Amino acid sequence: MQLDPTITARGLVKLWNYFSHHIIASPGMAHPMQACFEESYVVIGAARTMDLMGDARMTAVCRRFNKRMMQYQGVHYPDMLDMGYGYNLDAKGMVNCSCVADNASSANGMLEAVRRFPHLPENPEVLASVKRFIDHCLNNYLTSKGVMGVGVLNHQVNPPGMEEYWCADALFAVTLIRYAELTGEKKYYDAAVPLVEYISTYDYKHTLWEEWSKSAPQQVLIYTSEGLVAALNSAEMKQRLMVPLRHVIQFTPKAEPETLVPAQAPNQVHGALASTAQAAGDTIWSRLVARFAEYAEWFHQNQLADGSFEHPANDHFRCYEPLIAGLLLEASARGENQASLESIAAKQLRFMATNAGKLYYGLYANDFASGMALYSFSTAGEILKRRDPAAWEAAVSGVLDRGEDMW
Repeated sequence: MQLDPTITARGLVKLWNYFSHHIIASPGMAHPMQACFEESYVVIGAARTMDLMGDARMTAVCRRFNKRMMQYQGVHYPDMLDMGYGYNLDAKGMVNCSCVADNASSANGMLEAVRRFPHLPENPEVLASVKRFIDHCLNNYLTSKGVMGVGVLNHQVNPPGMEEYWCADALFAVTLIRYAELTGEKKYYDAAVPLVEYISTYDYKHTLWEEWSKSAPQQVLIYTSEGLVAALNSAEMKQRLMVPLRHVIQFTPKAEPETLVPAQAPNQVHGALASTAQAAGDTIWSRLVARFAEYAEWFHQNQLADGSFEHPANDHFRCYEPLIAGLLLEASARGENQASLESIAAKQLRFMATNAGKLYYGLYANDFASGMALYSFSTAGEILKRRDPAAWEAAVSGVLDRGEDMW
């Protein structure tokens, strides 16, 4: 199944209409969403939507987010970005949390705006702000082998068990790679190497908080995939990753063989993925490729007939799922497994464009899920516009002409 212009346009127009009227689009300085890292996915989607819809308000969404991030940087912890939460202090005056992962998501939103709108006069200031955040993390939260910890959590810097944190490594790796791409400061590519090795080799099914089994595989899969895809799509990173493993894991369990489980989803013809069996190779690059292949296989094996995925143990975490299509489409840009990745994404986008998908994910009610859906539909729209600009324009015009499709 390939991306369908009409389905993609229908989903994108609905989300564009929602967020263009959302408080996130207002010029005020109040926090439009509870957590800034959640808002960052709206910002990335808005940056990609501006050209697709020809709506300058999408640029304004990005600029207002970046302005707020810069103004509030360091307010609750030196050089860290504002998270929109975690401000309560303990008896010693230590902030509750200032997490590398959530900060990195916000930084990635800031960098997307710089990348999409290179003409904006504030871009040097935005890049300087992101650099402050990057350097603070590199100076304060790394292990001796260059792996990133959680940052500040529960009033402590890298508390026990969190000296290495998979989500921080994945999302901060994206920040390093994107910043290096925009500035040409290649030392940040080098800093991303141990982080990419870590997310390519850690035991993602047996983490400290047991996200895989207790909340949702989708949570682990989408956040780790952000780092994997950023590295896979970077020629500079590939050059640096064609080296033997450095065995950077010190605290987190390494991947071990798994016990097979019965098939649950219709496509699942064999048991759970065996990490060590598929993660063959002795270079960081080969492990990276194998790890993403594991993830892609999970998405294929666990996609249900309607386009959603095997339901999480805790339905609260289904809000992470709408990002899957966008990440798979970004990965398909490499040209490898393009048809299979696009097919998975196309089926999910079709579901999210329907009322059933709206209800299942809480779209237009759950802003986190809606922002991730905007990310996915805008990414698909860019692909379709490159393929056939006239067909894309006709699809968007057709949806706008049928006003009922906008809600």
